[in-house]
Amino acid sequence: MSLEKWLEYGWLKREPSSPDEIKALFGIVQRSLDDAKVSAISADLRFVASFTAALTAATIALRASGYRTAVAAGHHAKTIESLALTIHADPKLIQKFKVFSNKRNKSVYDVAGAVSDQELEQVVRLANELHSQVKLWLRKSHPELM
Repeated sequence: MSLEKWLEYGWLKREPSSPDEIKALFGIVQRSLDDAKVSAISADLRFVASFTAALTAATIALRASGYRTAVAAGHHAKTIESLALTIHADPKLIQKFKVFSNKRNKSVYDVAGAVSDQELEQVVRLANELHSQVKLWLRKSHPELM
């Protein structure tokens, strides 16, 4: 599979990015990582902030590749799955990210207190790891956007 194939399927649309857009997205990642450190708020909200950081990092890789999701329903899933085609992320990382997506949805839409301290630690690690991986990949693959 390739991003071009996803384009053919209608899951993506072509849209060039810019250094300003990438910088703004990295700003969201950093803000979300900082918010996740605020111990005065619930584990649920810290989890959501960390998940947002990770999802935005995945979005950076997709945008730097010249694409944007074209589907409204399932755009988070496609953004997560695109990591296999952009930064060539480990399938285990992608699978864990999908599990966290389900947990995020549960904590936002269904029930308060759904996030354990262990899950919070894991999503924080994932977000920081993706942030680092995307930065390295961007410097190597798209330095013009840095």
